[in-house]
Amino acid sequence: MKEKLAMGASQHCFQTVLPLGCWKPICKRKQSLCKRLLKKYQTLIDSTLAGLAIGLMFLTGIWMFLIQLAEYVG
Repeated sequence: MKEKLAMGASQHCFQTVLPLGCWKPICKRKQSLCKRLLKKYQTLIDSTLAGLAIGLMFLTGIWMFLIQLAEYVG
């Protein structure tokens, strides 16, 4: 293996560099249905959950405003 000098922010250290072709081959096993769907729709799931969180915070704010308004009027 070769060694390479890595220049960090304030340190110098030696890293071992692996030669090409020594990595394990990627396993081509079938993934489970759940993992495949999660990977395929990850951005849609994330944006939906973020939208739900923002919507719930908005509705909670409206609810708290109405409670404060009812206490002030009543």
